[in-house]
Amino acid sequence: MTKMVAEELARCEVCARAKYVRTPQETPQMVTPTPGKPLDVVEADLVFLDGAIRLTLIDRLTRFTYNYPLQAKTGKRVREGLLLFLATVGTPRTLVLDRGREFDNFLVRSLLEEFGVKVHWTTPGHSRSHGMIERLHGTLQEHLHILRIGRGMTGEEAWARALLAYNSSLHSATGYTPLELMRAWQREDSPVSIEYVCGELVGQDVRNKRYRVDRLNNKATDRWNRVRAGDYVFIINWYRRRKTDPRFVGPYIVDTKLSRFRLKVKCVETGRVRVIHANESRPPRARQP
Repeated sequence: MTKMVAEELARCEVCARAKYVRTPQETPQMVTPTPGKPLDVVEADLVFLDGAIRLTLIDRLTRFTYNYPLQAKTGKRVREGLLLFLATVGTPRTLVLDRGREFDNFLVRSLLEEFGVKVHWTTPGHSRSHGMIERLHGTLQEHLHILRIGRGMTGEEAWARALLAYNSSLHSATGYTPLELMRAWQREDSPVSIEYVCGELVGQDVRNKRYRVDRLNNKATDRWNRVRAGDYVFIINWYRRRKTDPRFVGPYIVDTKLSRFRLKVKCVETGRVRVIHANESRPPRARQP
C-alpha cells in the first residue's frame, strides 16, 4: 500500500510543481584542473552594486582580485575592461567566463583570440562553476556596506578600499594574503618562495578535491545516466517571488541530451525551448503527467 501511494504521489503534477525537494539533485562531482602558477586560470564576471557596473577578475591560485568600472553592460565596454587588465597585468592562460551576451560576442572573442587567451565557458544554470567569483562578490559587498555605514564612504574610494582590504587579508584557502603571493611571483627578493607555495597549494588543493569528490559521489545515484529524450521534467522557478508561488514550472519534455548534464528541453504548454543544467530540474519522469 505504501509503495502504491508513493508511486501515485510521484506522478502528481501539482506535487511536482509545489512540493519542496528534500533531497535536491546533485550531478556527480568531478575534479577540476588546479592552476600551477599565477595567471594560469582567471575568472571574470560583472557585478552590479549601488547602481554601478564593474568588471571583476580573480586569479584562482593567489585569489588576487582586480576590478574595473564600466560605463555599460555591453560587449564593447567589457572588451575595454579586459584590454585594460591585459595591459596592466598580463595575459592569463585561461579565462573563465559565463555565456552572457556581454562576454559571448565577436568583440570579446576576437580580443582574447588575438592575445592567445583560452576561454572556458561555464555551464548555463550552474553557478558552482563560477563559485569563486560569486563568493568574492558577496565579500566585496560586505566590505562596501561596512565602509558606507561605518565611515560614510561610497564610490571609487570605497571600491579601492574594499579591494585593498580583500587583497591584504589572510586567505583561509592559501594561508597567505593574495598580495603576498602576487609579490612573490613578481619579485625575486620576496621572502615568500612562490615555487614552494604553489607546490604546496596545488598538492593540498588536489587532495581536498579528491576527498570531496569521492565523498559526494559515494552518495550520488546514477539517475542522470538514465535520462533520455522523451522524459518529462519540472524546472526550478527562478522568478519565484512569494513563498506561495510554485517552486517548479513545467512540465518540460527532454528534447536532446546535449552533454552529460546539459539538457535541451521544450515546454509542453508553450513549446518554448530552453537549455538547462540537470541540477535545475526535478528527477525525470518517464511518462507525461
